[in-house]
Amino acid sequence: MSKRKSIEDIIYTEIRWPSEGDKPFVSSNDPSENTHIAEDGFIKLVLMTEGYKSAGDLMVEYAVRHESERDLLVFPIVFNYRQFLELSLKYQLATYGPTVGIEPNWSSHDLAKLWGEFLDMLERYGTTDPDEADPIVEEIIFEFAKIDPASYSYRYPVDRQGKPLPAAIDELHLPTLGDVLEAVASYFTGCDGYLDNLKSASSGS
Repeated sequence: MSKRKSIEDIIYTEIRWPSEGDKPFVSSNDPSENTHIAEDGFIKLVLMTEGYKSAGDLMVEYAVRHESERDLLVFPIVFNYRQFLELSLKYQLATYGPTVGIEPNWSSHDLAKLWGEFLDMLERYGTTDPDEADPIVEEIIFEFAKIDPASYSYRYPVDRQGKPLPAAIDELHLPTLGDVLEAVASYFTGCDGYLDNLKSASSGS
């Protein structure tokens, strides 16, 4: 368990100060040290979706080991997981919706609306829910929609008018949050594979 730095630690810690020539977006002469940023739209969507989830997972793991960092990291953790859910739904709609007459939805941050469109898409494909997972995932998504309706509450302390955004919850067990989101990720992975098969069959490929 880590501890907060003492005043002495802070005073005698070497501080990185801005220096002339500092540029944040550069590449190394050694290509193996660089990160590749995808240009293809579909690849970017996949990487962003998985990336927000992975970042949330890594922060949860870190917060579990470092108690003093939990209150600090809870905001980006919840935001990253919410963004993962939003992009997961938008990915499904964009990839499989047009086949059954449902257009992609890039304009809305409303998780409940996106989920409703996703369920409509499943119905048009004629999918079944033998594991009865749909209502479980729906409840989880609606919980996120309740605590952060517009993807705003965990990015800013106030709304666009400067009014404080009230916290919907007082305490949160981060390992449970991460575990539940892992299950939801498995659900969307399963939907992806299943819908891909249905889409391929409908196109005759």
